[in-house]
Amino acid sequence: MFIISPFEKYKRLDGETDDEFIFRVSKDKDQIGTWEDMAALFNTILGKNFTESYYRKRNKKHDRISCATEYNDQIDQKQFDKMMIGKREFERKKIQFRDERNAWQKQNYIDARAEEKLDRLEEELTSIGKINFEKHEEVQVSSDNDMLVILSDLHIGQTFDSAFGKYNTDIAEDRLRQLLNNIISIQKTHNSEKCYVSLQGDLISGNIHKSIQVTNREDVIEQIKIATELISSFCYELSKHFRVVFMTNVSGNHTRIESKKDAIHDERLDDIISWAVELSLKHIGNFHVLKRNIDTGIADISIRNKTYIAVHGDMDSYNKSGVQNLCLALGFVPYAILFGHLHTCSVDEVNGVKMIRGGSLAGCGDQYTIEKRLTGKPSQMICICNSDGVMAYYPVELK
Repeated sequence: MFIISPFEKYKRLDGETDDEFIFRVSKDKDQIGTWEDMAALFNTILGKNFTESYYRKRNKKHDRISCATEYNDQIDQKQFDKMMIGKREFERKKIQFRDERNAWQKQNYIDARAEEKLDRLEEELTSIGKINFEKHEEVQVSSDNDMLVILSDLHIGQTFDSAFGKYNTDIAEDRLRQLLNNIISIQKTHNSEKCYVSLQGDLISGNIHKSIQVTNREDVIEQIKIATELISSFCYELSKHFRVVFMTNVSGNHTRIESKKDAIHDERLDDIISWAVELSLKHIGNFHVLKRNIDTGIADISIRNKTYIAVHGDMDSYNKSGVQNLCLALGFVPYAILFGHLHTCSVDEVNGVKMIRGGSLAGCGDQYTIEKRLTGKPSQMICICNSDGVMAYYPVELK
């Protein structure tokens, strides 16, 4: 028989029920002995007189209840975890719905603004054709050379006034007047017969960056109107001094309708300006717009049987690899490639191909040029061309 006294550690705990005591001590059965030993211990401590069968069954019953409770706790935890996952998924869907709703509202706002701008643009363009450019007598000039004017990076609408430079629409108009006077003087020197005006892109400032939007005095619609009027007047005055004035156009990067990542290649506002200029001067007999564009950003100009290719320069680098890549894309080698974009006049040559770059009407002094430490005076490029190619370069600096 089991002797009770050595098992003092099996005393009943305060507040412990019979079943709890039986279940706790039964865990040490292998140390205590048989179920008869266990019954002797329980009867002595609990003051009972039950057989070993009674305690064995009570323990087994309690064990089943305990297992069931533990299982239910596990089930409850699984259900809770599942519920929490469901809650998190609901919150995620709620956030997703809110973001989609905000994006939808934003797009509706953008579409409404775009529609409003298009309505305004339609009104403005309708009025542009009513500008009174009177017809004039034919100009009688005959010579062995023509003039090429690279009219690049006007950035109409941009406004800045810093230690490095100053620019606004009024200054742009004055500098175009200076350029026109230089052209007339150079034309008299060479007796140039025809004039080719290459609109080299970035005619307006646009609004592709936040920093540009801040420095714009006029919105894009007003910029288009002003640029059209200035270029129309410029070409009209040229038509009084040359037998024929030809104009061509390539698109720049500042006239993208959308941001760079969303922009469509052929959607550039330079094309609208070129079309509006043509509309304004359609009744002037010696003014013509060349329709030889290979692409929105590439124009083909033939001067005295020499091929000049005009690009803006944002997609074609002003270096050897840029020239080679463009020639490979074209499938032929032109006499010269005309550039803009970098805001400084330059002349170079790569493998026999002339590289001629126009300047900028704005010069430097805006936030971008200051931060990038870019310098350059306001300038435009004029070339005198004969059957052998360019015979004289005139990089004209403007005040």
